[in-house]
Amino acid sequence: MINEGKYMSISPEVILPGVMPKFKIFFLSAKGYYVLWALEGNRVTDQQLAKLTKSGIKEVFVDLDERFKYEEYLETNLGKILENPVSSIEQKAEIFSRVSTYVVKAAFETSFGTGSLGPTLVERTKSMIKNALFFLTETKALDPLAKMVGHDYTTYEHATKVLWFLMAFLKENPDILEIVEPDYHDLPEPQKRDLLAHCGVAAMLHDVGKVFIPSEILNKNEPLSGLEWEIIKRHPLSSLAMFLGTEIPEFVKKAVLQHHEDFNGCGYPFGLKGLDISILGRVLRIIDTFEAMTSRRPYKEAIPPKAAMEIMIGTPQKNLGGAFQALEERDLNMKDCFDEELLKHFIVFLGKLNLNE
Repeated sequence: MINEGKYMSISPEVILPGVMPKFKIFFLSAKGYYVLWALEGNRVTDQQLAKLTKSGIKEVFVDLDERFKYEEYLETNLGKILENPVSSIEQKAEIFSRVSTYVVKAAFETSFGTGSLGPTLVERTKSMIKNALFFLTETKALDPLAKMVGHDYTTYEHATKVLWFLMAFLKENPDILEIVEPDYHDLPEPQKRDLLAHCGVAAMLHDVGKVFIPSEILNKNEPLSGLEWEIIKRHPLSSLAMFLGTEIPEFVKKAVLQHHEDFNGCGYPFGLKGLDISILGRVLRIIDTFEAMTSRRPYKEAIPPKAAMEIMIGTPQKNLGGAFQALEERDLNMKDCFDEELLKHFIVFLGKLNLNE
């Protein structure tokens, strides 16, 4: 028995016999002691796992110092873990959120030091998305997605939720993909998945240029000054610059650059208008805005989904209390900011989610 050190809990549902890292795995006894269950995780057998499940133990533990190995294991085996029929949808959603946040955090932190993303980081992001595509686009996965709405906003979690929304929305609206790639419906399945994964890269890394914005501006608890707002508005250009050394397709680079352009021509960085904005850029503009508005921030409460949609279609209600007071003038003048047809499709899509009003 061991009762020293620091441990992190993991679900037995994520254990894949034969591929776990070579670390010790413990369970917590009724007396509060950490008891060694597996000397080497990579040698865990199906029989051991079945016996553990039958015992009713819901969590096991690994040494906190082994966290990096565990995170690496989750990322490498994400596809198999998400396809595991034993795991619950909620458990899969938690694992996916953990891995995607970990990957985005790594992309932001590494690019901050180098000023570019580099092919390895982009490929890592794309690989993670491809491994999760089945889960991201299956109907049952929409329930945990709905539960994520209203949570706290951080750049990493925001990227994860924008990715999830985008993948599920594109699954419901495949005609959008045919605008991105006219031959989409005739493509072999591997190429379709590749196209979807590239769209996901745009969603996950659309804000990566924010690494160059001072944290005191990003985390400010009150309205930004004019100068601070101009600094914020540079991030799409910074994001694009970081993609330039990669082999990412042009439609991804355009979407990242254009995700703050408004359909009425009042957006940034170039004030593009209407169909001059790429289809993926127009979709990201909608999803990015909705997710940000329905998340808690240090300076405002989350806006309910229905109220956020009313604001986005240009009919904001004043019965939001403090949340309404925290809205800025630009938030209250959103009519015509979005592609109306795409916004209608997004509203229909939201209707299929079990969202709180």
